[in-house]
Amino acid sequence: MSRSQPLAWTITIVIVAIVVVINLLVGGMGLFNGRLDVTQDGLYTLSPGTEKILSEINPDQPVTIRFYASNEDRVMPQQLKSYARNVQDLLTEIAKEDPSRIILEKFAPNPDTDEEDKAREDRVQGMQINSQGDNIYLGIAIQSGTKKEVLPFLNPTEEPKLEYDIARAINKVISAKVPIIGVMSTMPVQGSPMFQFNRQRGEAPWVIVQQLRMDYEVRDVSPQSDKIDAEISVLIVIHPGDISETTEYAIDQFLLKGGRVIACVDPLCWIGQSYNGGQDPMTGQSRIVNQTSDLPNLFKAWGIGYQKSEVVADTRFQNVLGGRENATALQLPKTALAEKDRITEGLQSVSFISGGALTNLEAEGITLTPLMESSEQSDLISISTAESLRTEPLVGFVGSGRKKILAAQLNGKFKSAFPKGPPAKPMPPSPETGGAQEEAQPAAAPTPAPAPKPQAAKGDAPKTPAPTAPPASAAPAPTSAPTLVPPPAPAAAPTAAAAPADSKPVLPPDHLSESSSADSMVVVFADVDMFYDAFALGRDQLTGGMIALNSNLPMFLNAVELLSGGGNLLAVRSRAATQRPFTKIDEMRDDVEMKYRPELEKLQSEADAVAQQIGALKLTTDQSGQNLVLDPAQQKQMEELMSKQVDFSKKLRELRKQQNKDIDRTKSWLMALNILAMPLLVIVIGGMMALIRRSSTAAH
Repeated sequence: MSRSQPLAWTITIVIVAIVVVINLLVGGMGLFNGRLDVTQDGLYTLSPGTEKILSEINPDQPVTIRFYASNEDRVMPQQLKSYARNVQDLLTEIAKEDPSRIILEKFAPNPDTDEEDKAREDRVQGMQINSQGDNIYLGIAIQSGTKKEVLPFLNPTEEPKLEYDIARAINKVISAKVPIIGVMSTMPVQGSPMFQFNRQRGEAPWVIVQQLRMDYEVRDVSPQSDKIDAEISVLIVIHPGDISETTEYAIDQFLLKGGRVIACVDPLCWIGQSYNGGQDPMTGQSRIVNQTSDLPNLFKAWGIGYQKSEVVADTRFQNVLGGRENATALQLPKTALAEKDRITEGLQSVSFISGGALTNLEAEGITLTPLMESSEQSDLISISTAESLRTEPLVGFVGSGRKKILAAQLNGKFKSAFPKGPPAKPMPPSPETGGAQEEAQPAAAPTPAPAPKPQAAKGDAPKTPAPTAPPASAAPAPTSAPTLVPPPAPAAAPTAAAAPADSKPVLPPDHLSESSSADSMVVVFADVDMFYDAFALGRDQLTGGMIALNSNLPMFLNAVELLSGGGNLLAVRSRAATQRPFTKIDEMRDDVEMKYRPELEKLQSEADAVAQQIGALKLTTDQSGQNLVLDPAQQKQMEELMSKQVDFSKKLRELRKQQNKDIDRTKSWLMALNILAMPLLVIVIGGMMALIRRSSTAAH
């Protein structure tokens, strides 16, 4: 053996030892565990929102993160082991922010171990993996003091929202107070319990409500309310069909007193239509939901223009609805969303279903910021035309050349939509006694007079239907007034007539004419369907769980988070929606379709006209009553029309073939560019490096 061989073996052993030590330090102990994130949106770097939440941890109450991941090869699938390493990397990044306030503990709860018992104690969910009853675990328990949040099982298909789930759990265990969110709707968005009388199954709440309940206290607010509880931080109004002025006034005063409002209106609410005719489990009566909704008085005061009889159609962003392309079902790309607004920042794609448009009327003191906009190839169409698109194509449509505002954020100092005070309450439809006198009484008495007695009158509510309960509360006042002062009833009229001379209406003592601060905030969406489960979520075929189809829910939750005084989770939640539609291909396809659309529509209309002429020819039967016959002139006309029809069909087929060829050519060119771009770049860089090396060698 030569003297060089032992040296070679020694060097090899040293190198192997160094590699093993580095592996232990980096992989096992997490030291020097750095990552280079080259994704466009920094998907593998902690977001500023997460960092802000971690910075708010009280040093005296550190957060303990217990990570449970089975690692026995016999039971743990390789896919889950790989995902577990990704989770551990993220938790390591979080713990590195401040090890004194964030304690990371790792456990391997393999079958029949003490750590498996600890996982069960922390309510981490086990998944049975074989017939022997062995369970695997992949979950997280996060605790600070007595508060604990558990992510029972981490699904690999939900990896994009992993950071958000962890950040939200940390935020919940360190937060002292939970904001109260009010939800007002004419639809059962909060679900309904089982109706015991007829044993009808209750309705499940919408997913947006389920998500809200995970982070907030959610209260139901009646759409007939005349006052909003001051404890509510944010009022969410979803599809206020047939809303009364009394309820609008309640919303108006809630906003002016410091509350925040999210309003979702819709000119054509498909989900509202689907509820019509069904039985209300609570009342047993047939449910009626207006397909349109509006806040007419509030929108006027807020400087918003909105037509509840018109729907936005957009041929650039059109998507599929009911199995066919529909210009009112929009898939809005990232470019259609406000880039720098905290509600939409970082979102990728949003669906908008048969919604309306908002216009900025520029109310004094209020700033309107568009959150979502259509393309220039959009315009407003009637509700009847929008409904017909479920079965018919959109013909003869030409875009307006201007974008339409689909959602907006309003900031500033708001003024009351009811400067003269609360609107007069409606009278009972059929008063039992003193009809004429009771009808005149509200005109003579100021509106706020019944306000102190609504609670006392509630005992009479069961005698009358719910909608007439508020007028019933006013009944005791007129009844007692004539008893105390019988003669002066006619004298009330001059008093009422003299009121205009004062030029100042009598207002309730708690009425506000403008908002108490200059930072009031309202968010308005001109669509409701976009937040329904079926339009925001899909079912994962592999796991059977629900996955996000778009950024609709993150956007809605962002708005609630911002208006409720938070904001740290906004950037983290937006990151959870990582689906990236191929918008460039869609835009190129739309450009090709626009090129051929006028000629196609012209040929189609001519073909339809020929078909109508053929149908107008009068056919008769022969004497046997079996065969259809035409006179010679009609026969000749029929043959000419049939020939034209065949000719039109050929032209339409050829034109569509050419259109499809152009679309395929565009896709092929883009695909080739994607495939060849990187190799060409490598070749160019390699060639440049070779030239540089050759020139440096020649210089020596």
